[in-house]
Amino acid sequence: MIYINHVIIKWYGTACILLEEEGIQLLFDPFFSLNKKLFIPRIKEEFSQVNSILITHGHFDHITGIPSVLERSKIKPFIYCTAAPRESLISMGIEKDLIQEITPGNILMPGTFQINVLKSKHIVFDKFLVIKTLLNPRILINFKKAKYILKQNKICKEAGETVAYEIKIKEKKILLMGSLNLDDTVDYPAKTNLLILPLQGRSDICKYSMRFIDRLKPEKVLVTHYDNSFPPVSANINIKYFKSLMRKNFPYIPVIIPRPGEQLTDVL
Repeated sequence: MIYINHVIIKWYGTACILLEEEGIQLLFDPFFSLNKKLFIPRIKEEFSQVNSILITHGHFDHITGIPSVLERSKIKPFIYCTAAPRESLISMGIEKDLIQEITPGNILMPGTFQINVLKSKHIVFDKFLVIKTLLNPRILINFKKAKYILKQNKICKEAGETVAYEIKIKEKKILLMGSLNLDDTVDYPAKTNLLILPLQGRSDICKYSMRFIDRLKPEKVLVTHYDNSFPPVSANINIKYFKSLMRKNFPYIPVIIPRPGEQLTDVL
């Protein structure tokens, strides 16, 4: 776990993040790896006390863990999401009463957290990445997973509704992104204590990420979504290269590369 003073942060792979403060647990973008070689959490033990689930966008790798969390929860957490993932979750059999539809501009107040919902954008996959993925032998090796992902993509729509979350916990601020893109018309908070940055979706993702770090100028960066959790579509990101770019361009910004399930302390 990662402690920001009184706040606990834990990463579970892909973009799945848990925040906890004074007994209030927030879970963002629940998805559990399709890659058996990667860390898969003990859902019943880890998420039985989650109070709220917040979604950045409706793609399958951000919402398909929700039914498992609800099945094993000792309390029924509310789910906050935009219209498209709401419809996807209802089609999965999740009760409508558990889902609160949100839009950019909303302010959520779960426990001691204040969460500002910000309009954002999903990353645009570049042609090289698409071609490389489609022609990769991994498609045949992971054919069943590819079929599953294709099916889920038809159900789980992003629909241009990606959001980011500005999370305020007393004197600290976190900006959490679920996909590496921003809206040019939005005035995002700069110099937050921590930027949660997803690295997946482009062949040049490490270089591409530098423009957003330059725009946001956070005190620290926590990297997520860098793992190969849903092959053959996902890939392991070259974290050494990312860190070298950070040292070159932003030597004053510390980079945190968590491992799923790892406990870290005193980050800030």
